Amino acid sequence: MPNEPRRVNHPRSPQQVPTALLPSTETRLLDKYVLPKVALTIITLSSFVGVWLTMSTHGVSEWPAVIMRWLHLVSLGALAGGYMWKGFLAKAPADAATKPRKAADVRVFAAAQFHRFRRVVLVALPIFALTGIFDLVRFSRLGVGWPIWIDAALLASIIMIVLYEYSDRRPGMPYAEQPAARLAVGLLVIDALFQAAFDVTLSQGGAVWPLLVRWAHVAAFGLWFGGAFWNIFIAVPAARQTLSIPVVVAAGQQLERFRVVVRIILPTLIITGFIQAYRFVGLSLDALLYSPVGHIILLKIGLVLTLVGVFLTCPLWRACSPISGMCKLDELYDSTTGQMKEPSA
Repeated sequence: MPNEPRRVNHPRSPQQVPTALLPSTETRLLDKYVLPKVALTIITLSSFVGVWLTMSTHGVSEWPAVIMRWLHLVSLGALAGGYMWKGFLAKAPADAATKPRKAADVRVFAAAQFHRFRRVVLVALPIFALTGIFDLVRFSRLGVGWPIWIDAALLASIIMIVLYEYSDRRPGMPYAEQPAARLAVGLLVIDALFQAAFDVTLSQGGAVWPLLVRWAHVAAFGLWFGGAFWNIFIAVPAARQTLSIPVVVAAGQQLERFRVVVRIILPTLIITGFIQAYRFVGLSLDALLYSPVGHIILLKIGLVLTLVGVFLTCPLWRACSPISGMCKLDELYDSTTGQMKEPSA
């Protein structure tokens, strides 16, 4: 039929894929999909500013030390958020038993995501390990006490679990890899507690309440950073590689699960950030506006507010993915008939 959309066979999918579903290759300066990348950039900049500010309370603000500490927390986040997504957000379809073809498509998509994440692990794990050892030596010299030995054992355990998970490749049964991923993210969140303990011990004598606040802040940052990285550099490319309607639906459902997590993480990040900022400037407007520390805090506030704006704008503008239907599943259906329609990229 002349009016019927042309269809192409995708090499990684057993189903016929509508051409309109394929993402456009046109490069546009103001492509809506730039918003998630802007969000990731803001998270990264904000984290660097936060590390710089925190380390100034240690009496250590030299650039090499700040960069090493920042790389350790960023690599921790890339691993923690990635394993969170792999272990908890990637799921088989609920009707997998009755729709084996759909389940096969989604299984191939999951395997493609997990394969791409291994490339991230190949870079993030060495950075995490080397900067972690550097920080252990530095914190030991600064006198954080006996927790340094527990964290050293924890660091070794994380490295071993991640190496095991990296080598445990099951492309035919990707969901069998999830238990190791869940263990890895659990250990990484516990490691965030020790990172918080070192910061609080050096700046506030190890008080319990500041420790819990700092832990929540570090863990929230890590899970958000790693999850955002997964969405941009793993989920979307893997969906393009294995494109089919079931894959788009599964990718959209994963993204919605991540949004639920972010709805918890974002308030946690903001509230704990303000609590930590209060220690530096209190309720003094002059201290906030006219002191160097106040200027850094204002910069972080501006970055976080921008991040909130991006987070709210993405789903409204259908800007979470360049693939039609992945950001909002209702794009795949006609609102009047309820039938699936040809989406646009």
